[in-house]
Amino acid sequence: MTKTNEEASQIAGLLLKYNIPAKLIQSSDGFSLYNLDEIRFFLNELNLTDDVYTISEEVWNSAKRNLKDKYRYSSKLEICNNLIKDFESTNTKTKYKSDLDVFIRESRLEDFFSEKGETILVSTIHKAKGREFDNVFLMLENFNPITDENKRLLYVAMTRAKNNLTIHLNTGFLDHIRTGNLLRIEDKAIHLPPDEITMHLSHRDVWLDYFMYKQHLVAQLISGDDLTVNGNECLSKNGRTVLKFSKNFTEQIENRKIINYKLKSARVNFIVYWKKEDNDQEIKIILPELSFKRITDT
Repeated sequence: MTKTNEEASQIAGLLLKYNIPAKLIQSSDGFSLYNLDEIRFFLNELNLTDDVYTISEEVWNSAKRNLKDKYRYSSKLEICNNLIKDFESTNTKTKYKSDLDVFIRESRLEDFFSEKGETILVSTIHKAKGREFDNVFLMLENFNPITDENKRLLYVAMTRAKNNLTIHLNTGFLDHIRTGNLLRIEDKAIHLPPDEITMHLSHRDVWLDYFMYKQHLVAQLISGDDLTVNGNECLSKNGRTVLKFSKNFTEQIENRKIINYKLKSARVNFIVYWKKEDNDQEIKIILPELSFKRITDT
């Protein structure tokens, strides 16, 4: 766990660099899970018209099969399956349309990341709130617990660990602690910035209106598909432009070049439905994942 998204991106990038399976836990703060492409497809398959109040097992199972068939290569299929299983576990008899609607709208994306296997989950402290893990590694760079807000944040972070808690810090505010099973290790090595940084873009980072003219191309993509970076835009595997970065994010790309990080690659992270305030028509937009590589002098 880290305090900031930037730190979480750096940690995930370092783990992947050394071939350690890692997954950056993301948040759906910028959109409702109801608007996730895979979830919307599943709901459409259920055919929940106004006169439908309960969902039969036949319709439910058919929708699950169709979801798996269409999105078998989607990087978000596991999250959707976990959401469906979670709903099934609390609605074992009758599945009501209203209950499903409330469940999806009140759920958070980070609630459905699988904790099985040897994959390391990387998260900010905020996104881990309400969850517990057997082993927690906490990164506290230049952390100052003097404010009440930081004290609460530290309490949340430390109480996420059920068995083992490892804290990496470069300040001394925990030096006074004495307790059993406590091991202190001092590392005086100099650690360079990571070679790669991963960024997950939100609505404000892409040119939303541009997608209105690219719906036929967006429809051919799923989460996890690779994109090609071309200046301030991304191309599909067929060489067609499918998204453009916002003016603000284009400036961020240039600012990263100043600190020797060049935009290297991109892929589809989320496809979500979006509706402009003065327009009733929903469109699909792409929120990409970007990788920046550090350029070193040779």
